[in-house]
Amino acid sequence: MDTSIRAKKGYGDFGSLSTNYAKARKGFPDESIDFIFEKIGQESPRVLDLGCGTGIATEQLHEKSANVFGTDIDADMIRLAQGQGDSRSKIKYQVAPAEKQPFANDEFDTVTAFSAFHWFTTKEALDEIKRVLKPRGIFFAINKNEIDNFKKENRRILQQFVERELPDAKKEYDSAVILKENGFRNIDKNHFPVTEYFSPSEAVEYVQTMSIWNLVPENKRSEARKKFSEHFKQIAKGGKVERRLEVVIVSGQYFE
Repeated sequence: MDTSIRAKKGYGDFGSLSTNYAKARKGFPDESIDFIFEKIGQESPRVLDLGCGTGIATEQLHEKSANVFGTDIDADMIRLAQGQGDSRSKIKYQVAPAEKQPFANDEFDTVTAFSAFHWFTTKEALDEIKRVLKPRGIFFAINKNEIDNFKKENRRILQQFVERELPDAKKEYDSAVILKENGFRNIDKNHFPVTEYFSPSEAVEYVQTMSIWNLVPENKRSEARKKFSEHFKQIAKGGKVERRLEVVIVSGQYFE
């Protein structure tokens, strides 16, 4: 993507959203994590989790016995990642952009990017991923893709409070094509359906983890939260808001 779309405290920035992010974002289904480890084929692989955010997926990798390192461009996200539970003290977190990682060549068996790769699909980032991967190492780009109207409706409501057209980093995003164009081989794509459930208040918190929330003016945020609260209460079934997804895992192997 064109990285100029990202702006501090604007679209593509998550630092100011980190508290809600840690509370409202959910992890990935066990089947998808198991699949990654089956694909790696090692008991305790050395893994770099790029764009790790508050460490939600990084923790899941750690629980599966990975020797995992997490990096993110945002210091606020890393601070929360470091403080989220006892086991996370064993994960090595550092602030670093995807394009400049503080690691030696050929250091990792695997590099992962959970819900993050669409923010750094530059040649510089891809070259850095290849640099830190061991020969025949695997890169995994994992995304949650909507199969219902949850995201569409959230954007529709947010648009009422933002005067310009809402950007979309995933609009022309195809991770399989990107990996192929950047020299990865044995490219594979797998799908894992999952449904997430939120209480109406949790769903409002989730909206405030979307970087588009940064585009809502401060003087309109209270009104926006009220609008979302009404919306989620209206669509909730049995007190729960449903979000149907498919986790899409695209993997590619790099040969020097």
